[in-house]
Amino acid sequence: MSDGTTRQRPTERGTSADRLSAKSPSSREPLSRERIILAALEVIDDEGVDALSMRRLAAALGVQAMSLYNHVDGKADVLDGVTEHITTEMQLSRRPGVGWEDGIRSVAHGFRRASLRHPRACELVLTRQLASPGALPTINCSLSVLLDHGFDEAAAVHALRLLIAFQVGSMLREFHSPAFKGEAESAVQERREHLEKSGFPAVARLAPILAEIDHDAEFSFGVELLISALRRYAPE
Repeated sequence: MSDGTTRQRPTERGTSADRLSAKSPSSREPLSRERIILAALEVIDDEGVDALSMRRLAAALGVQAMSLYNHVDGKADVLDGVTEHITTEMQLSRRPGVGWEDGIRSVAHGFRRASLRHPRACELVLTRQLASPGALPTINCSLSVLLDHGFDEAAAVHALRLLIAFQVGSMLREFHSPAFKGEAESAVQERREHLEKSGFPAVARLAPILAEIDHDAEFSFGVELLISALRRYAPE
């Protein structure tokens, strides 16, 4: 539920350009693909995906734009690199003896943890993971969790896409919702009063619950609901 406010992302260390340009030329690391990718991620974290360009990236690194092409093929390659970096942070692993339910939980919550570290890059990961070779291990891990436990191949693909769709929707809602755990009690109270006076019986009745959002609990609820639904397709 929205009260007309927007959630602002805290800026603790200044912009990416400020942080990178603070290094003196003598102490600056040599230009490399890894350094370019990390700088691009900082730009996206601070300003969003739309703000990233090769010129903007070069300025953040304090180099000429053409020098970037000695290490990357262009913006698309940089975006693939950022996607690969974030998916690597998910640290997904398949543990022997773990059931498919726990495997799905591990994939879902691993993705959410990585997304919360880089909220503005989340949409990038979701839209490019099939296009980026470095992100395919994550897809493979998710599919293998189901295939190794006897799921039908088509069911495994449908389940993967359903899980991705849930993650996309829930994470975007979390990033853009003005109501989040830990906000000022006055904002919660104001939203609750507004709902109680809405004139809609069901909304007014559930106003105390609707006025607050615990994103951790709601994400876990959704994951467990998906797992319950998938049990219908699990081999006996």
